[in-house]
Amino acid sequence: MFAKIRKWAAAPRVEGDHERSRSALLLNMILWMFIIAASGYGLLAPIDPEFISRRVVIIGPFVVILLLLKHALNAGYMRAVGVILVSSMWLMFTGAMMFGADYNNPAYMGYLVVVVTAGLVLNWRSAIGWSVFSIATNAVIVTLGQRGYLNLSQGETPPFAFWAAQTVYIIVTTALLSQATRQIDDAFERAGYELSERKRMEAERETFIRELETKNAELERFTYTVSHDLKSPLITIGGYLGFLEQNAQAGRLDKFENDIGRIREATEKMQSLLNDLLELSRIGRLMNPPEESKFGDIVAEALALVDGRLRERNIKVIVQPDLPSVFGDHARLVEVMQNLLDNSAKFMGNQTSPHIEIGVLIEKEEPVFFVRDNGIGVDPAHHDRIFGLFNKLDPRTEGTGVGLALVKRTIEVHGGRIWLVSKPQEGTTFYFTLPKTAHEI
Repeated sequence: MFAKIRKWAAAPRVEGDHERSRSALLLNMILWMFIIAASGYGLLAPIDPEFISRRVVIIGPFVVILLLLKHALNAGYMRAVGVILVSSMWLMFTGAMMFGADYNNPAYMGYLVVVVTAGLVLNWRSAIGWSVFSIATNAVIVTLGQRGYLNLSQGETPPFAFWAAQTVYIIVTTALLSQATRQIDDAFERAGYELSERKRMEAERETFIRELETKNAELERFTYTVSHDLKSPLITIGGYLGFLEQNAQAGRLDKFENDIGRIREATEKMQSLLNDLLELSRIGRLMNPPEESKFGDIVAEALALVDGRLRERNIKVIVQPDLPSVFGDHARLVEVMQNLLDNSAKFMGNQTSPHIEIGVLIEKEEPVFFVRDNGIGVDPAHHDRIFGLFNKLDPRTEGTGVGLALVKRTIEVHGGRIWLVSKPQEGTTFYFTLPKTAHEI
């Protein structure tokens, strides 16, 4: 039974509607405040014995109405409860002045409670309307009293009665204003949250648009590559198959080896291009669970993969000791270092003492890794193009022009950035950042 009473007395909740739930909580608090205050005033406030029956006639129905409104609130009629509550309060205070002790009764202070309640449970327009209406009502009652239409009490209202009434009004008004302040604070907090969310969504939208533009540009280059670069090896294979057939029919077996070699070269080129396109399809996502790795171990694995090319060019590699740890897809980061090392070796030129240096700098408390070589360098005019998909500054060089595009995208997927500093014949240095923890990705 007590559980049912507690449930009935508590504020109703509207699932999935935070605003209506909060309005119900506020209305429930106001109703119980007035039920307790009206009952307490009716029972405890001193008054002449001749007016006790009038007090019961005025306050009794008001308390009954409040209990009925509480039941309606539990049923979900929030707007109707608000309107009836404010109207009932106005009727009670007006009745107290007209038919209670007399028009000098402190009930007139209750109009302030009416105005504040209207503003909280309805809206600011209702608060203005009820304030004008209450001022006009009070003026009418005073005028009627001065002209003798309202009866005056025979005795002076006890000071304690004024104090008790004023105390109740002040407590009720303070509680309502505190709720109003909380509502304003909550509104500002929600507005700030919504503004920050909107800014975040705008930033994400801008990022998405930039990524979409980049992918569209890459798609155009991809289409060109498929239509041109893949077609070229096929044409070569088809042509040399024709030569192979002609030489076989003519019995010129000495040219077989040359024809087969050309076909093999075209096949290997197509295979390399297809491998790069497959790698390109993986750009933008991590293939393995991110983990913390020592950057020195990543460098060691990459060096082992390009050891043959480095030995062929007699390139010396200097690795800075005690490189810090990073957080990310270990295998993809090895690919990054492999591509950077392979690129440095490929464009070393005729350097008599070729070398590559791998290390880290600390800038503004952020580790910045670098791969520096003393190769042929890159003209500053081409620095923006060098990370583009299928962009080869020298068409005669081996490869498909995908390597550095893969490097840039992998670094960016990890939340880092990459750039280069280079001049012709002065070598090239690639700088890049990587996250140290999962929170930085």
